[in-house]
Amino acid sequence: YASSYKASRLLMTSAYEKNPSLQYFIDVHRDAIPYESSIITHENKVYAKVLFVVGEDYDKYLANLSLAEKLSNALNQKVPKISRGIMKKGGSGVNGIYNQDFSPNTLLIELGGQYNSINEVNNTVLVLAEVLKEVITS
Repeated sequence: YASSYKASRLLMTSAYEKNPSLQYFIDVHRDAIPYESSIITHENKVYAKVLFVVGEDYDKYLANLSLAEKLSNALNQKVPKISRGIMKKGGSGVNGIYNQDFSPNTLLIELGGQYNSINEVNNTVLVLAEVLKEVITS
């Protein structure tokens, strides 16, 4: 676990070298939160909530923060309260970078929690994909 970001950075670098047109990098996790905190029901459909994590321990973190803010706001417009917002992390005792220094378009997304069903996660992924397309192409 301690080397997971080093390992994922190798994968990101390799993917970028093979596909230099890549512009967005998304690291998806599941959060360790109670089930009741991880869901939202909207129009009789249950969604896994989303949390964006932005590290603050690198020079250009404001670009990633701006992208996370746009996505969080757009998600909440589609499904009210589906986004739990943005957690900024920095300082001693935390990673504070999460490979987000790799590109100004690198996201760490906590997608639901360990108790969410695949259907709940899939419901959210469909909305997230729609929002990503809208934000990226705008």
